Amino acid sequence: MFRGVLTGQTGKNQVAMGLLAAALAAVCYGFSQFLARQVVTTQAPAMVAATFAPLVGTIVLAALSTKNMVQDRRAPKKAILIMALAGIAASAGVAFNYLALARAPVVVVAPLTASNPLIVLVLAHFFLQRMERVTLRTWLGALLIVGGVILITLGSARG
Repeated sequence: MFRGVLTGQTGKNQVAMGLLAAALAAVCYGFSQFLARQVVTTQAPAMVAATFAPLVGTIVLAALSTKNMVQDRRAPKKAILIMALAGIAASAGVAFNYLALARAPVVVVAPLTASNPLIVLVLAHFFLQRMERVTLRTWLGALLIVGGVILITLGSARG
């Protein structure tokens, strides 16, 4: 079952497996924020940690996906470009996250970085209209998340 989550081959339970993978991603991101805050405040400069952590992650992911690498090399040039841009964006996000964690409390930084659903919704609305529908309910849910982020951030700043 877990292998299906990693490979994207989940059959008729694809959405349920996607939700499980998203929940696991949230747990992993939360844990990494906690660890990153400890590292950048006591062990290493932010940019060193921001480089080393994804490097180790890349090695682990490469080991898990070597079988699919041959297929990816034959991908259209546009797909390779999009993967590269996604990697650059993710790396920049990691770098800014580590810089933020080196300067501000994790209870402020983590919720603020978790406001990314609004950016995703705007991009999906403009660029993925044929693949996904962004509904009013989706916007309201994202606004509730961001509202919660603001409340957590303001509460943490005062406490």
